[in-house]
Amino acid sequence: MDDKLNRPGRQITKVEVVDVDERRKDIHPALQESDYDLYLEESSSLNDYINVIKRRKKVVLACLFISVFIVGIASLMMQKIYKAAATVEIAPEDPKITGFQEVMELKTQAQDEFYETQYKLLRSRSLAREVINKLDLKSHPEFDVNKKPGLLAIVKSSITAPIKKILPGGKDEYPIEQQKELTEQEKLVNAFLGRVKVTPDRESRLVDVSFESADPKLSAEAVNTLADQYIEWVLEKKLGVTKSAVASLTNQLKTVKEKLEKTQDELSEFAKKWDIVSLDKDLNLTYKQLGDLNDALAKAETDRLAQEAIYEEAKAGNYELLPQVINDPSIRQLKTEYVRLKSQYDNLDARYGANYPEMKEIGAQVVRIQYEIESQLNEIAQSIKKGYQAAKKKEDILRQRADVQKARAGELNELATQYQVLDGEVNSNKTIYQNLLQRLKETEVTSGIRASNVQVIDYAFPPLHPYKPKILFNVLIAAIMGLMTGVMLAFGFEHFDRTIRDEEDIRKRFPIPFMGKIPAASGSEVGVLDKIVYTNPLSKISEAFRVLKTSVLYTARNESAPKSLLVTSTQPLEGKTTISCNLALTMVQSGLKVILVDADLRRPSLHKIFMENIKNGNGLSTYLTGAENIENIVYHTEIDGLDVIPAGPIMPNPADLIDSKPMKKLIERLVKDYDNVILDGIPVMELADTRLLSRQVDSVLLVASVGIAHRDGFRNSLEELRKVGARIIGVVINRIDIGSTYAGSYDYYYMTDENEKKRSKKITLNQRRS
Repeated sequence: MDDKLNRPGRQITKVEVVDVDERRKDIHPALQESDYDLYLEESSSLNDYINVIKRRKKVVLACLFISVFIVGIASLMMQKIYKAAATVEIAPEDPKITGFQEVMELKTQAQDEFYETQYKLLRSRSLAREVINKLDLKSHPEFDVNKKPGLLAIVKSSITAPIKKILPGGKDEYPIEQQKELTEQEKLVNAFLGRVKVTPDRESRLVDVSFESADPKLSAEAVNTLADQYIEWVLEKKLGVTKSAVASLTNQLKTVKEKLEKTQDELSEFAKKWDIVSLDKDLNLTYKQLGDLNDALAKAETDRLAQEAIYEEAKAGNYELLPQVINDPSIRQLKTEYVRLKSQYDNLDARYGANYPEMKEIGAQVVRIQYEIESQLNEIAQSIKKGYQAAKKKEDILRQRADVQKARAGELNELATQYQVLDGEVNSNKTIYQNLLQRLKETEVTSGIRASNVQVIDYAFPPLHPYKPKILFNVLIAAIMGLMTGVMLAFGFEHFDRTIRDEEDIRKRFPIPFMGKIPAASGSEVGVLDKIVYTNPLSKISEAFRVLKTSVLYTARNESAPKSLLVTSTQPLEGKTTISCNLALTMVQSGLKVILVDADLRRPSLHKIFMENIKNGNGLSTYLTGAENIENIVYHTEIDGLDVIPAGPIMPNPADLIDSKPMKKLIERLVKDYDNVILDGIPVMELADTRLLSRQVDSVLLVASVGIAHRDGFRNSLEELRKVGARIIGVVINRIDIGSTYAGSYDYYYMTDENEKKRSKKITLNQRRS
C-alpha cells in the first residue's frame, strides 16, 4: 500500500494536523493576533487628495485637453456677434420749461417703480415693431423668420425651455404649440427683442441699451433707432395726454361757463326782488344807517351821562365845582370884583367903623355883586338842566331810530343768507371757470413744446471687434470645467478602483511590514527585467532590489534572518518571479550562496530565465515523485553563487507533491547547503499550493503589483495565510511610480565625474547671471 502511494505522479503524503494556535507564535511580530486588523483605515488628508490627482493625472489632462479643444474649435467656428451700446438718461421728472406744471397723469409712483417701468418699455413689443418697420428688418437676411434654426439654437431652446418652466415664477411666454401659430411679425419681434439688452446703472440715471448682431453697422443702427423711437414714443405719449387734456378742459370749461351764467342770473333776480344792492357794509344803506345810528346813540348816551352828572351836582348846590362856573369868565370877574370890594369894605370897617359913608357905598356894591353872582349861577343851573333834558331826549330819539333800523337789518340778514349762498356759488363757479381757462391756455402752450425727460447721452458706433464668441473666456471656462470634470472623474475612478496603488494603501489599510518598492521598468529595461540586477546594477530598479534585500535580511527584529523564503502574490502577473530572481541576484552579489527554487508546479518560468537552451526537464516535480535525487535537479547558472531548481514536468497533483515529506526534506537539505533558499511560489488565489508551502518555509514575502493587486484580494490572501500560520515578513510593492524625488536622489549618488563637471559648470553660469 505504501509503495503505491510513493509511485511517481501519484505521491500522496499523510496529512499533518497542526494546531494553528501553536504555529501562531511563528508569525511575524507585526502580524500577531493582538495587532492584526485587516480592516484598518485612516482618515484622508490633503496629501491623499493630491496623490489621487497625481495618479489620475492622465484622466484630468485628457478631460482638460478635450474640453479646451472642443470649446476652442466651436468658438472659432461660431458666428461673430457684434454688440453696440447707447447710453440714455432717464430723469424722474419732466423739465419745467413753463412756469406751470405740465399736464400728465396724476399718478404718484415710487422711483423704483418708475424706472422699472421705463426699462420694460424699452423692451416693449410695440416699440420693437416701430424699430423693425423703420429699419425694414423683415428684408434683412439675419432676421429671416423662415430660416431653419441651427443645431446650436435647437439645443439651446431644448435646454432653456424646460428650465423656464422649472424656475420659480418663470414660464415660457411662447410654448412650442403656440409658437407654431405666431405670425411672422411676432416671430420677428421675438428675434429682435432677443438681441436687445437693457442694463441700468443703479447709482445714476443712465441706462445702457445694447443690441447684438452679426452686422456691426446694423447693431449700431438698431440701438440708435431704438433710443430715438423710445424718446419719440415718450413725447407722443405726453402730447397725446396733453391733447386729451385740452379736449377735456374745453368741455369742462363750457359746462362751468353755463353754470356760472345761470347762478349769476339767479343772484341778480334775487337782489332786484328784495332791493339788495350789496351786502357790503360800506355799500349797503341799511347797514350803513344802522352803523351811523349806533355811533350817534353811543355818543348821545355818553353826552347824556356827562350832562346827568353835572345836573346832579347842580341839584346838590355844588355850583363852585361845576365846570361851567369855573370856566365862566363873567363869574370869575364878578368874584374878583367881589373880593376886591369886600377887602376894601373890611379895611374901612376896621379903620372908620360901620357909619363911614364910603362903607355904605362899597357895601351896596358888594351886595349888588353877590346878587349878580347868584343870578349867574341860577342861569347856569337852568342851562345845565335844559342841557341834561335835551341830551336825554336826544338819546331817546336815537334809541328809537336805532331799534327801527335794527329791525330792518334783521330782515336784511335773513335775506342775506340766501343772497350769500347764491353769491358764493357765483364766486365758486367764477373761480373754477378762471382756473380752467388758465389751465386750458397753459396746456395749449405746452402742446407746442417738445420737451422730454429722456435724452441720449452717447449714440452707438459700429463696433470694431466682435462681442461674441469670447474665445479666451470660453477656453478659460472650458479649462476650468475640464479640470473640474477631470478631478471628479479622477476621484470617481479612485473610489471605484479597488486595486493597490501605492505604499500608502498598504501602510494605511494593512498592518503588515513594508519591505520595499520596485519601480516600474522603462522600455529598455523590460527585456532584461528578470535579471536586471545582474545586467544593469546601476539602475534604479537594481537599487530598489538591494533595498528589498536589506529589508528581508536585517529587519526581522531580534529574530534571525530567514533562511527559506517563499515569494508569492495574490494573483498572477504581479511580478513575483521577477522579484524572486532579482532578490536572489542581490543576495549573490552580497557574497551569499543562494538557490532559487521554482515552486510553481502549474505554470513554471524559471527555466526560461536561467536556462534558455534547456527545456524544462528534471526538476522539483521529478524529485518529489521520487524519480530523481537532489543532485540531478540542481542546476548551476552562469552567475557564481546562484543555483536553480526548475519546476520540472507539470504533474496533475501539485498540491499533494508540495505537501509531502520529500518537499520538507528538500527544504531542510537546501537550508543546510545554502545561505538562502528562495522559492518562487504560485499566487495564493483559491489554490492550496501556497498555503501548504508557506507552512514549510521560514518566512513568506508577499508581492503586490500596482494596478493589479486588489485590496480585497490582498486582504483575503493575508487572512488565508494567517489561518495556516504562515510567517509573513512583509510586502513589496511592484511597478510603482517612485516619482522625481527618488530619481533625483539616485542620480545624485550615481553621478559620473563628467556629469558632475557639467552640473557644477551650469550652477556657476546661473550664479553669474543672477
